[in-house]
Amino acid sequence: MIEPAVLTEVPAALKRLAKQVVRGFYGLEHALALDVLIRNPCVREEDMLELLKYDRKQLRSVLNTLKADKFVKCRMRVETAPDGKTTRHNYYFINYRVLVNVVKYKLDHMRRRIETDERDSTNRASFRCPCCFSTFTDLEANQLFDPMTGTFRCTFCQTEVEEDESVCPDARTLVARFNEQIEPIYVLLRETEDVNLSHELLEPEPAEIPALKQSRERAAASGAASGPHREAWSNKGSTYADLYTQNVVINMDQEEQQKQAGDSKAPKERPVWLTQSTVQGAYNEPDVLKNRGDVPGAQDGAPGPGTSQVDENEEVMRALLIHEKRSVAGAGAGGASAAARALTSANASDSDSDTSESDDDSPPGPPPAAAAQHRGQEEDDEDDDEFEEVGDEPTVMVGGRPFSYREVSQRPELVEQMSAQEKEAYIEMGQNLYQDMFF
Repeated sequence: MIEPAVLTEVPAALKRLAKQVVRGFYGLEHALALDVLIRNPCVREEDMLELLKYDRKQLRSVLNTLKADKFVKCRMRVETAPDGKTTRHNYYFINYRVLVNVVKYKLDHMRRRIETDERDSTNRASFRCPCCFSTFTDLEANQLFDPMTGTFRCTFCQTEVEEDESVCPDARTLVARFNEQIEPIYVLLRETEDVNLSHELLEPEPAEIPALKQSRERAAASGAASGPHREAWSNKGSTYADLYTQNVVINMDQEEQQKQAGDSKAPKERPVWLTQSTVQGAYNEPDVLKNRGDVPGAQDGAPGPGTSQVDENEEVMRALLIHEKRSVAGAGAGGASAAARALTSANASDSDSDTSESDDDSPPGPPPAAAAQHRGQEEDDEDDDEFEEVGDEPTVMVGGRPFSYREVSQRPELVEQMSAQEKEAYIEMGQNLYQDMFF
């Protein structure tokens, strides 16, 4: 026996067989879903949703029904998106060899069921009494026969019974009607009896649907032409990434307008702690400005009588700050006494300027020249204290000649010229400096 050739294309008879079976025994939704799978070998579930415009639950119900009856098969594939996320997709296809076997099995099962019903119909009631509506079977015909009249009469009311035509004739002709209606399917089954399909047709690989590809390209082109601010319908399914998409628009003109409006506002009022000093005896800025405004010639650059008093107050505040630093750093009582004397002289100068000419008993304050000399000496003492904190740079011996430790560290050739004792002294000095610096 010659083995039939392997076909690489699905015959038209197989496609017609699948269409006629699903249209004859299933609903319209099942027929449309199977038509998509007949036109495309392997289709993803999301693509079928987009083509059929079904609800996801409705589509899954239809596909589960066809899958349970072995008309379609499902394959799950794990795909990796460009962003690295893995997703699972269901692909549906038709295995035509299984389809033919399933159709043969179901038709044979239906024929046997009809034959069984026909055999059982002989035990059903075939006579009915029109008066009391009693029913009788064919086996009870000898009890109903009346030999005097030659008719069949009811055993209860003696009324002539009638043959029940609603049961017997239909039950006996069911097989004939079934064979007549299923004859086109039998013809297609005989045409596809010796068909041998290749493995690529029985287990197809996923392929992109041309209609969907063209629609997506047109949608992308229209979206790009309409501009970024126009909303367009999306052809792809809803994803979690679409929920977090945000469009941020930055308008620089509006920011510049706000900045100009902010510059045009009136300046805020200065706080009290900036205009008035919290140190007792110090001058206030409004008072100085007021005094300068009251004194003639002050605005022209000429020094007024109040200018010297302001300068003296500034010098007193500097002296107080200097002695306050010394007291915090641990200076002796000499600095405090100097600050006290300076404060006394400042108070005395203020009191001399404020008192009237009749107060001649108060002792005169120190002259301005002596006060300036005293302040100069204090500043020199402070500078000396600052310079005293810096110590001499350590030195090491290299071949009997002194060198600074920094110079030896920067010139390694000097270390090679050291003797053993000089090298030990150099290492010990380095360890001491390291401990003084970090411990």
